[in-house]
Amino acid sequence: MKAKKIPILKTYFDWLEKAKYELSKFEQSCNAYDMANCFLTLNAIPEWIEKSDDSPEELKELAKEKIAIMRGENNFALDENKLGELDHQLRLIRLFCNHSKHSKLKEKLKHISMSSSFPLEFPIRFTDLSVGSEFIEAHGILKNVIEFWDSKIGHA
Repeated sequence: MKAKKIPILKTYFDWLEKAKYELSKFEQSCNAYDMANCFLTLNAIPEWIEKSDDSPEELKELAKEKIAIMRGENNFALDENKLGELDHQLRLIRLFCNHSKHSKLKEKLKHISMSSSFPLEFPIRFTDLSVGSEFIEAHGILKNVIEFWDSKIGHA
């Protein structure tokens, strides 16, 4: 029997593994906490890359570019009709994670909430997000962003 690895969170590689684990948990449970944990971890990955002494310069530059998009710099605004695009997915992740901290800007931010599809089953499975006037399936966004970072980090 192979011994389980003790999880550590020292590198961006570790944070990517954490995101994969949390996506797996969310796929099994469709629990709001598991969804939120995956969003929170994905929000942290680019900053871990940027601040790592071991990151290749090209990867650091990519992380800086994506952090700027996530922060909404250069007037990059979330468009809930473009959530199939990576940059809008990254912006959504940042807004999801920081929404409650922006009390002065809340009126200008898209309303984001967890949702479930009908008919409801119990226990309720949170699989969707309400973003502005759109309902989106959260799993696809989480999986896409994990695959993006995995493809970039795997080449680091």
